[in-house]
Amino acid sequence: MEFSVGEHIVHPAHGAGTVVGVQNQELVTGFQRYYVIRFADKRLTVRVPSRKVDEIGLRSVMGSTKCEEVIRVLRSLPQTLPNNFKERRRIVEKLIHSGRPVKVAEALRELSWRRELKPLNKADSELFSQANSMLVQEMALATGEDTAEVERKISDALNESMRAKLLTQKKESE
Repeated sequence: MEFSVGEHIVHPAHGAGTVVGVQNQELVTGFQRYYVIRFADKRLTVRVPSRKVDEIGLRSVMGSTKCEEVIRVLRSLPQTLPNNFKERRRIVEKLIHSGRPVKVAEALRELSWRRELKPLNKADSELFSQANSMLVQEMALATGEDTAEVERKISDALNESMRAKLLTQKKESE
């Protein structure tokens, strides 16, 4: 996949960023082309070899259809995460580091529900913040909305998921 300067992209580990340059560097094996990517919200710049783009999972920002799918996922009923900390963390990290917006939304939804049941531990809180930040940044780039508006939409969708789960539990207990 080819990217151009100024294009918004998503790195599975760092989230949404912008290609700020394309560099050619001479190595022993010949010239190597790199994408220089800036992640403004993290004050981070990385160089990704163009031949590793697919392997790393670098991709273009999601489209509006995918944004709608993410909101649907956030509104849907959560799955139950394991109580075992290591198992839960492994599952959530796998979802987040997939770099796929729907999977990141699933992680955020599950952690949001867990937070309603009891306070999140430090590691779960960090994963919640990471997933939320990744979705906010990418959806803001995809829709052209400011991050505060996107955060509100995500929060509203998660609240709908909570209400749906509570109604389901209430019906089951009757």
